[in-house]
Amino acid sequence: MAGERSLFSESWHRVAKQKIKVRPSVTVHQQYFRGELWYVAHDSYGDQYFRFRPEAWKFISRLDGRNTVESVWKVCLDLEGDSAPGQGEVVNLLAQLYNANLIISDIPPDVMVLFERQKKRKASEWKAQIFGIFYFRIPLWDPDTFLNRTINGVKWLLTPFGAILWLLVAGSGLSLVFGNWDQATSQSSGIFDPSNLFLLYVAFAFTKFLHEMGHAYAVKRFNGEVHRMGITLLVFTPVPYVDATAAWAFRERWKRVWVGSAGMIVELFVAALAVWVWTYTGPGIINGLAYNVMIVASISTLLFNINPLLRFDGYYILSDLTDSPNLQGRSTQQWHYWIEKYAFGGPSAYSPSATKPDASWLSFFGIASWVYRIFITFTIIIFVADKFFGLGFLAAVLTLVGFIVLPLYKGIKYLLAEPRIESVRGRAIGVTVAFLALLFVLLGVIPFPDHFRAPGVIKATPSRYIISDASGYALNWNDSLRRVKDSDVILSMANPEMELELKTLKAEIGQVDAMERRSFQASPADLGPISERRNFIESKLTELREDQQNLEIRSPVAGELVIYRPQELVGKWIPRGTVLGEVIGEQGWEFRAVVSQEDASKLFGEEMSAMEIRFQGLAGKEFVSTEVSRVPSEQDFLPSPALGWAAGGPVRLADNDQTGMRAYEPFFLVAGELTEDADAFWHGRTGYARFKAPSKPLLHQWIEDLRQLLQRRFQL
Repeated sequence: MAGERSLFSESWHRVAKQKIKVRPSVTVHQQYFRGELWYVAHDSYGDQYFRFRPEAWKFISRLDGRNTVESVWKVCLDLEGDSAPGQGEVVNLLAQLYNANLIISDIPPDVMVLFERQKKRKASEWKAQIFGIFYFRIPLWDPDTFLNRTINGVKWLLTPFGAILWLLVAGSGLSLVFGNWDQATSQSSGIFDPSNLFLLYVAFAFTKFLHEMGHAYAVKRFNGEVHRMGITLLVFTPVPYVDATAAWAFRERWKRVWVGSAGMIVELFVAALAVWVWTYTGPGIINGLAYNVMIVASISTLLFNINPLLRFDGYYILSDLTDSPNLQGRSTQQWHYWIEKYAFGGPSAYSPSATKPDASWLSFFGIASWVYRIFITFTIIIFVADKFFGLGFLAAVLTLVGFIVLPLYKGIKYLLAEPRIESVRGRAIGVTVAFLALLFVLLGVIPFPDHFRAPGVIKATPSRYIISDASGYALNWNDSLRRVKDSDVILSMANPEMELELKTLKAEIGQVDAMERRSFQASPADLGPISERRNFIESKLTELREDQQNLEIRSPVAGELVIYRPQELVGKWIPRGTVLGEVIGEQGWEFRAVVSQEDASKLFGEEMSAMEIRFQGLAGKEFVSTEVSRVPSEQDFLPSPALGWAAGGPVRLADNDQTGMRAYEPFFLVAGELTEDADAFWHGRTGYARFKAPSKPLLHQWIEDLRQLLQRRFQL
């Protein structure tokens, strides 16, 4: 009840004469947060938990159904003085208790009101489920009896001995991962391969079941009850869930933190066991399943469960560690307070925070979690739409309604009908209209600088890759060569099959000659097909002789020779198209930037006179290229393997790529000449090019980016 408060309220007449009492199904426990006493109310009828400050509970506990709200409030005012709640706070508190179905009023018919409230509560839950389409819960089973029967079998794991065992297993698993890091990272490229999706789902469902059972057994370890278990449709994927809200009633904070952490502790333990199985088994279903369990149990814990900005385990752990109950709801209330108090001048504004640091913390968390939820929701929508466009479109519509339409409706309803701002309603409407107008001007009228970035690599000019134009065994290469001239022989290869095929084709030419001589005398009508046969064989001979000439790999330009892994070349079979190395020119420097499809319209729609180039390790230093040329056609192969994922670069590679240079999506190549003589330039150094576009309003830029995204990914 801290913050600036008003003793009287314009809505007091609505509740003053009512006689109210707390429902018999409500039990109350004490808890301490940041050294302050709170009261936790448990409604066994609805199996829900609510927290109250002591000053609020002192008022609630005096509601006996015989005295009016006004008489109870006056008693609190006489006994508690300044710490007693004001009329506005009482009105808000009673509204929350009423909506939570925790109180009984003397207004008849109480039973009908009860059913109506229960109906509204269920409707609001279903509404939340519909608009939270990515997180839909279906309760199926009461596991409490099963947990009571089996808790003794796992209780030893929740002891210091279990903690030591966990550290040993987790530590050994981590060491095995680092010891087989290359194999672990290379196998991850096929994690979303269609042939692996079934194993991935089995691993996900299995680890999440153990995760939820970890929560359940932790609650039972501290004598709590677990009455709901079921299925959560997480991004339309069924996974188990368990209701562990009984932990909210635990007085000791460390117990609540332990329950919140139990699922992640179990998952990491399972991940470590899976590492052992994966390391010591060969390719097969067991190995693949163990690898999927290892990935799911570790990555999902690190990216989702421990993240406090989403309402998963990390959120509740943070709430307990910082003694901030109902963190997300209170952060939203804090922003409502800031707006109502300072923007609208509302006299009955109520702050949920006790101190200024607490208010700052709630405000920061509120905006951070809101931004992150929008980001993660947008990412999930794109992911789902890539796989199932209809479901993605439905999710986008519901999300749009949930994030924009409903808040807009509630905001209008608040401005027009909220009793708390009755005396300042005109100012509230005026401030809101002025803010929306200012926001429109800021986003839709005022132009802002527009630019886009593209990764790239420095190339010494003229430079060319050395590519085998034929297949064969490498015989030898001139390892004394450091600098080569144009057309110098770099590597000689042999292909016995080519010699055999050449002899076969020459023999077939001999057969065709004999058939022509015979047809001249016996059947002249057959000369046409025989001539076509000759032409086909001769074309094959021409191609084969060209391939024979290509068995000598020559330098495409003059410059410095660089061969990739030369010690592995001799005696090795080299397929056609293999990149063997480079010849690095010495005439100048060129930066080649890889521009994605998203920025293609900006690249070709505007006149690009220059590009600004920056390199990692040279903070604040910028190089400008004014000689810019654009290759108009789409490209598939990167100008350097250093830009691809395989080398740690930013560009995704094609799934079946063996060269490390074929991009997942076509791109456009932009080359800029670098005339400066700088020590920072060396062949193959990567960086980023920045292209400037004409200034546009932010709203225009965002709409254009969204249109490009929809066109590129969904052809809309």
